Order: sequence, then C-alpha cells, then structure tokens
Amino acid sequence: MATLMPMLADFAIRLSGGLAAMLLVTPWRQVPPKFFQTHSQVLMALAVLAALDMARVGPTSAVAGAAALAALGYVSAVAWGLGLPRVGLPADAAAVIAASSLLAWASMGGDPTLSALDVAGRISSALLLGSTLTAMLLGHYYLTAPSMSIVPLERAVAWAVAAMGVRTLLAALGLGLYMSGRAGAQTADASGLFLAIRWGMGVAGPILAMTLAWKTTRMRSTQSATGILYIAMTLVLFGELTALILSRRAGVLL
Repeated sequence: MATLMPMLADFAIRLSGGLAAMLLVTPWRQVPPKFFQTHSQVLMALAVLAALDMARVGPTSAVAGAAALAALGYVSAVAWGLGLPRVGLPADAAAVIAASSLLAWASMGGDPTLSALDVAGRISSALLLGSTLTAMLLGHYYLTAPSMSIVPLERAVAWAVAAMGVRTLLAALGLGLYMSGRAGAQTADASGLFLAIRWGMGVAGPILAMTLAWKTTRMRSTQSATGILYIAMTLVLFGELTALILSRRAGVLL
C-alpha cells in the first residue's frame, strides 16, 4: 500500500470528497441552500488542512491539488450562499473529481491489484464518511426545519447504508490478502487487538446503528434517527481512523 499521503491529509481528503459527493445527490430543491453552504465551508476547511499537512512532505503537485479542492469548496460555498445551484453543483462535481484524483494518487505504486483495491477502498471510505456525516447533519436540520420533506434524510441514510456495505466488502478483501501474506505488509504486526476493534466498533457497530437509523427514518422519527446517526458517525470515525493506522502496517487498505 502506497503511503505517499500523510495520514491527516488522507483522512481530510476522504471526508471532503465524500461531502462533495453528497452535495450532488442531496435534493437541493427540498433542502435550504444554507445547508449546502455550510457543507461547502466544511469541505473547504478540510481541504486547507490537507494542503497544509501535505506541504510538509508531499510533492508540489499534490499540495496544488489539495489547494484546488479548497478553492472549489470556496466557490461552492459562495454559490450556495447566493442561491446559485447552477454554479454550486458544477463546483461540487469538480471537487469530487479533484478529491478522487488525490486519493487515486495516494494509492499508486506497487502491485496493480493492491493499488486498485486501495483506490476503491479509499473512495468507498470517502463515501461512507461523507454520507454518514451528511445524514447526521440533515437529521439535526429537522429541528429547525420540521416541515422539510423526509426524502432527503431517507436518501442520505440509504447512501450511508450502501457505502457501509461496499466498504465492508472491500475491507474484507483487504483482510483476506493480508492474512494470506499477499499484501506486502511493511510490518508483520497488524495487531489482533486493533483488528478486533476495527471490525467490532468500526464495522459491526455502524451496521447495527445504520439499520436502526433507517428504520426510525422510515417511521419519520427524525429526532430518534438523528441520535442514532450521532452514534453511527462516532463509530464510523473510530473505525476509519483505526483502519487508517492498520493499513499502514498491513500493506493493504483494511
């Protein structure tokens, strides 16, 4: 597994890319523009953090890519703040492309099969982080906009459930490669305790929480769904951060 990108930058790019992707699939006619503006501001801040982190060790091209992602986040925030979806949506699409390119670059080098698995794993991680955070924030938004349609929240939770499924499958493939000795591990010690935490709190926990969130959303119990999504987001963050540490040891994205 390539480790050209520092861990903090890696995580920030994943989350910013996932948020940008969710801006594209969230129905803007049913959700107030302020929600999109706030999302874009978070995206921009994460990209700036990634650029600063990569500036310490990364090549100029990668730093420039993160800076471009931050600039796209700024354009998106301004556009949504002015109520201009025709500008905001293309900026969000460009941000998805920029983030995906950076994640693909971080996975280059070594065995082509492992590189392809790493790219898919990083992108699925980005979608999982972005969709879970978006669902959580959307659920919270119903406290101030109770008349808002339930469709956006249902869609966000559905994306989170789907992303969790894909991420789990890819992580299982990575674990299988590591256990079989085909991952080219940099160190033989991908701690069993860390693996147990990763799969217990980082996979089984979110799956249970998202299942409950989906059921409560279908019941239109937005407050209950929001509380469960807070738990799901905490578990996803814990799981992905643990996976990030493990992956540097195992030689493949877990």
